[in-house]
Amino acid sequence: MKLEFPRKWLIAFALISLIMVAFYILFGHHLSLILSDFIVGDQTLQAGHLIWMLIFFAAFVSLRALYKYLTSSVANSRMKVLGDRLLRKVDDTTDKQSESFLNALFIHMEKYRPFESVFIPTIVNTMVKLVVIIIALFFVHMNAALILLVTAPFVPLYYVLVGLQTRDESYRQASRFDDMGTLFLNLVRGKDTVRHTGSGGTVRRKLEDNNEDFVSQTMKILKYAFQSSLMLEFITILGIGLVALEMGLQIIIFENITFYAAFFTLLLAPEFYNALKVLGVEFHNGQLARGHKDKIDEWLDHPGQAAEYRTISKTDPHAVALRDVKIGFPDNTLVRDINIGFEPHTINAITGPSGGGKTTLLRSIVGLMPPVSGEVRLVSDDIGYISDDIYFNDSTLYDYLADGAASEEEVIGILEDLKLTGSVSRLREGINTPIINNNVPFSGGEIVRLKIARVLLKQPEIIVMDEPTEFLDAETENIILEYLEGFKAFSTIIAVVHRRRLLGISDTHYHLENKQIRRGDA
Repeated sequence: MKLEFPRKWLIAFALISLIMVAFYILFGHHLSLILSDFIVGDQTLQAGHLIWMLIFFAAFVSLRALYKYLTSSVANSRMKVLGDRLLRKVDDTTDKQSESFLNALFIHMEKYRPFESVFIPTIVNTMVKLVVIIIALFFVHMNAALILLVTAPFVPLYYVLVGLQTRDESYRQASRFDDMGTLFLNLVRGKDTVRHTGSGGTVRRKLEDNNEDFVSQTMKILKYAFQSSLMLEFITILGIGLVALEMGLQIIIFENITFYAAFFTLLLAPEFYNALKVLGVEFHNGQLARGHKDKIDEWLDHPGQAAEYRTISKTDPHAVALRDVKIGFPDNTLVRDINIGFEPHTINAITGPSGGGKTTLLRSIVGLMPPVSGEVRLVSDDIGYISDDIYFNDSTLYDYLADGAASEEEVIGILEDLKLTGSVSRLREGINTPIINNNVPFSGGEIVRLKIARVLLKQPEIIVMDEPTEFLDAETENIILEYLEGFKAFSTIIAVVHRRRLLGISDTHYHLENKQIRRGDA
């Protein structure tokens, strides 16, 4: 299996492993000399051998700790890069596959992490260890080295055959997990429909069937794991037994091997087979992780955001400028040939029929949906966006409104102006009430005012608003309009509008229709 890993780190891991195994062999060499002198020699303890044994053992332990730290650091940095690549795939269409994306970001990323942090370092270390031990044993006792060479291939061969099957089953399990998550979330979203249509029995059976399929898929993977462990233990016991038998025959019957060589061989042989065991186990685990990596790759290969189309230009005379912009989708152009500029410190109104591309235009400006082609120039990336959606990241109402930029007194003041204090005071902890799982306890009109309050408190350089006065009564609308007129001193405001009153205070009016945008009457 090809390791998708930087060559420089593979070489570094191999060199550290080589030195580490060399320290272990030197430790075993001096330990064997000490025991040989003490048991079959003059029964004296050589201080020199003891000191060197302790030095090499300490060096081996220290280097192993360093190896673990280095491999963990490299894995963490690579996982961060992978996570960043995945996050860059987030765009305006991601919510249509939100369950699959969240699984890729959290579940599959976490399941894949051991491949980077454990599997690759273990494979490199184990391969180096196997080669060095075989070479060392050829100089100590050739027959034992030949036994290791003959029995060793059975372990990786068996694990390759089983591991490849495990990878396929792991991919199926990961796919089944995604399907279950999507099904469950869709059922939760449509719980009212299920209740009103009396479809509870059908839904229950559907969930049971999916659960049984997932359990069955998991049991297949466990079956391969148990089979692998059984065969691995059998081959390991057989190999060590053959080496021990060879040592016994050479010592007792043929009497042509020294105690040093016999003990040194018996010290390295179990380490050799233990390395094979680790190699087999990690190959199995690595294939499980690769199944999850395949699910991540599906998202990385998924068409995401285009290359950055927005540029920050402090020298452009416009606060926001669109040059040769075409918005929409590859098979459906909404608006073409957009070449307009919004002057600084102005209110700019955009009108047009529903479905014509007004909201898509705003999302292209704020960076949520790349245009088909063209460039958007901004005087600053300090943008406040008021849209149809609202999301609380399990924070309090105050945290959402203040966004780290306003005091509690300022928040209360804006809530009073927008006539929201009554609704907020009814909450259990007022503005410090936590909003969990985006469960917002407000009406549609109140949510609109909350979004406006957040932007008004932040006072960004550019304010983009999608029908900001919708659902508002006349009095609250007047308050919002007064705020917007005051904000012209430090902000450029771009708003999609339906109501004539907001259109009346605008400095510039653009009308969007028939896939064209033109200057209207302010």
